[in-house]
Formats: sequence, C-alpha cells, structure tokens
Amino acid sequence: MNHYNNQSRSNRRKTGSGYKKGSGRSSFLTILLFYVLPFLVINGLIFLLVTSRPKGEVMISESKDYISTTMELRISSLLPITSMEMALDGTPVEATKTGSKSYTAVLTNNGVLEIKLTSLNQMKNILYEQVNVLDDTPPSMKEIRFDEGVLSFFLEDTQSGVDFSSIYASDEDNPDILPLSIDRSTGLITFEIKKENLTVNAKDKIGNEMHKTFTPEGESVEDSEEETETAAEAETATEAETAKAQ
Repeated sequence: MNHYNNQSRSNRRKTGSGYKKGSGRSSFLTILLFYVLPFLVINGLIFLLVTSRPKGEVMISESKDYISTTMELRISSLLPITSMEMALDGTPVEATKTGSKSYTAVLTNNGVLEIKLTSLNQMKNILYEQVNVLDDTPPSMKEIRFDEGVLSFFLEDTQSGVDFSSIYASDEDNPDILPLSIDRSTGLITFEIKKENLTVNAKDKIGNEMHKTFTPEGESVEDSEEETETAAEAETATEAETAKAQ
C-alpha cells in the first residue's frame, strides 16, 4: 500500500511539473504574439509614417519643335503631398494635376528644374532635373577660311537646323549683302569681303540669331578682342608676380 502511494505521489509531482512548464511556454507565446509583436509593428509603422519623405520621378519629353517641352512628375510617396513648388532656374513654373499622384507642366526654357515637395507629415524633399532638349543657341561657324578676299565657312545647328534664307551680311556701305554661294547640303557659305569690316548674320529655324564680324583680312573681330583681353590678363598677372617678388 505504501509502495503504491509513493508511486502515485511521484507521478503527480511529474505531471504537475510538466503542466507548469507547458503553462509557462503558453504564457510567453501569448505575450509575444498579442503584446510584443503588435507593439513593434505599430511603432514601426508610426516611425515609418512620421519619417517618410516625399518621393517622385521627373520625366522630360523630347521636344517636337525645340521651342517647348512637357515635364511629367509622378509621386511615389506613401503619404499624400500637401504642397509643391516648381521653378526653372529660379522662375516659378505652373504645374497641372493630371491624376491623384501625377502632374505635368510645359517648359519653354532650358535650365535646372527644381521641385520642392512637402508631405502630410511635414517632411520635405527637393528633386532636381536638367532640361536641355530645347534649342536656345544660334547657329555656329565651323572651318572659317579666307582666300583672296573671299570668306568661307560652314554653318551648323544640331537642333532646329539652319535657316539658310536668313543668311546675309552688312558693312558700312551696304546693310544687305547676300552670300556669293550657299550649299544647303553641306552648310558651306561664302562671302566677299571688301575694304570694310563685314558682319555676317544668320538664324536657326526657331529664330536664334548669330552675328559675327570679320576684318578685310578675314580675321574675326571677336577672336581678336578675346586674344587682346587674354594678353592683358596675362600681363597683369605677370606684373602682380613681379611686385610680389620685389
């Protein structure tokens, strides 16, 4: 009888110990699943929402006429945008909202586009995009030559193209001198230079105008001025170094 009772007490102690261990694991899992994890998830979401900065993607379309282009802004932020400021080289640009998270604007100048975004949580972000698809430069002269009173050069404009009908020159006696020849396929232009300086004028197809003046010897006045300025700057620098040495 005593032996039976001793075995029963031993079994009861083992069973009670196992129950306590199982109960402890269950309590730990309950706390982890229903208190700790929800706390971490909720606080993580709050932190994400509080610190989330507004994001967006800027796309500049190719220009069909080289005069204007279209900008598209697509917002990819979690929170809605409460304010947006857009400027091109400091000049404000008006944007049109085309969707819940998209804007468009028409741009008529090259430059740096700056977009300031403010989110619902008051976090800010600035987006920058370079605009360089518009034609804002006049035609350029290449391979300038002078031979026996005849000035020749190539005109080039890589965007809208050269308006060959706009090419003329002027001097002190004649304000409207036509070229001796124009080769539209290669861009080769020739003019006769007489006794006076000759100013050559040309436009591209959207109106950007070029002016360049040549002496009767076929030298560019602008290049001569630049060389004179460079020589003067070099002379000033030499004088300054000499003064320091003394």
